Amino acid sequence: MPDVSPVEGHPHASRRARRFRRLALLLTAVLLTAAAGPAAAGPAPGAPPGGGPGRPRVVAERHTGDRITDLTLYSPAPGGPAGVRLLTPDGWRDRARGGRWPALYLLPGGEGDHLPWTRDYAIQELPALRDSLVVMPEMPLYGFSSDWWNHGAGGPPRVATFPLDEVVPLVEGHYGAGPRRVVAGQSQGGFGALSYAARRPGMFRAAAGYSGFVHPLQHPHAVRAGMTHLGLDWLALWGHPERQPAPA
Repeated sequence: MPDVSPVEGHPHASRRARRFRRLALLLTAVLLTAAAGPAAAGPAPGAPPGGGPGRPRVVAERHTGDRITDLTLYSPAPGGPAGVRLLTPDGWRDRARGGRWPALYLLPGGEGDHLPWTRDYAIQELPALRDSLVVMPEMPLYGFSSDWWNHGAGGPPRVATFPLDEVVPLVEGHYGAGPRRVVAGQSQGGFGALSYAARRPGMFRAAAGYSGFVHPLQHPHAVRAGMTHLGLDWLALWGHPERQPAPA
């Protein structure tokens, strides 16, 4: 999908970009509805977890309006605090009755900011998303939706582990998300959406990438430039693109 970033100086570019992205999200919402089917019943979600070895801990929960809930986690994967925004479906407040909703996971771009989906693209205005739980995790640090190699040492930031192995179980266990999942993302998150679906067969029913940088090792200079700009060791992400061609 072509880049739809606003053209500097064009008075209508930002508006067109927003409309384009909302249309893309609308298509994802339709795909989600087709893939997921009606909401399912299940055991009532429990109270937010207090954490434990290898588990995230919810340290703050804030409700904005009637549909947006912001969670702050202390997460082992990034090794510190991380945010998740939920756009909740109609009836979510009554989730103690045992409702489960189809879940759309939206991944951010390289800046890691998970708030533009509602702040800039206004996905909460899309009627097609009123029957699904939309989960928007931030991307802790920079990292192409990948666990960092860290020169063979592993450890944080585990950027892929955070959404897949921490956020998904958390929202399914405590916030009403069902096991019928769709994933989408923009830019680095577009790479992440396609990568996660490929690496975890059967975890997601559909995946979509918007302006996704889907083959970063064909352009290692771009990865290096982004990491270097942020003052990060670019070889710590995946290692050397020629000596270690398989991403960790």
